[in-house]
Amino acid sequence: MRVVTTCSKQGFKQYGHRWLDSRKNWPEGTDFQFYTEGYKVDCPGKDMSDLRDFQEWKAAYAHYVPPSWRFDIVKFAHKVFAVYDALRDYDGIGVWLDADTVTYAQIPQGLVESQVKDDYIALYDRTGHYPETGFWIVNCAHAQHQDFFGWWSRLYWTGNFTRLPEWNDCTTLQAACKRFVAKGLITVNNLSGEFAKDMHPQAKAEPFCRYLDHCKGMRKDKGASPENHHRKAA
Repeated sequence: MRVVTTCSKQGFKQYGHRWLDSRKNWPEGTDFQFYTEGYKVDCPGKDMSDLRDFQEWKAAYAHYVPPSWRFDIVKFAHKVFAVYDALRDYDGIGVWLDADTVTYAQIPQGLVESQVKDDYIALYDRTGHYPETGFWIVNCAHAQHQDFFGWWSRLYWTGNFTRLPEWNDCTTLQAACKRFVAKGLITVNNLSGEFAKDMHPQAKAEPFCRYLDHCKGMRKDKGASPENHHRKAA
């Protein structure tokens, strides 16, 4: 199993260090890949400056100024190009885990893998909205894996991401899932369960709320989500 993340140098100082510290709560043998940019961490991975394709794509948007975070395509593309590099040719269970996520309790052996036993990808889909993508799991041995990742990356190279209502990794991943589901090529495991209408289902939905806390937005500084009652009790 390979777990991938990336964040800026400032992000690492603010919250990414918690990600590193909590690796101990993942099953033994997990392969962690931390993609940095202009700094080093005590974890295998790469510097984004070494991803030539990403640097070429990024240069094309050097003068783009997003009107809001919802359209900051370059910022959120770091996640997509990092996970593409780490998992495109991988054949195990792949995991994206945002750097502002804390693994605060020991994850049981086999729990992560079981989420994609019958599906290609498991993520927190949200009714009437795009998925929450702080944590998702993909079966890289699936027959459609490389085609899926290839189509996803082409949204960026072709500029077709501009057809989406917002320009970030959440909407581009959603677009890829919708396309492949519509064609009957993959199935998706919605981890949100009964909290699919919630804006932060990851903090409430079993089973992973018992182990992971995605401290997104204003939660970054405190390093905890007030919505996660299991963590409060831990």
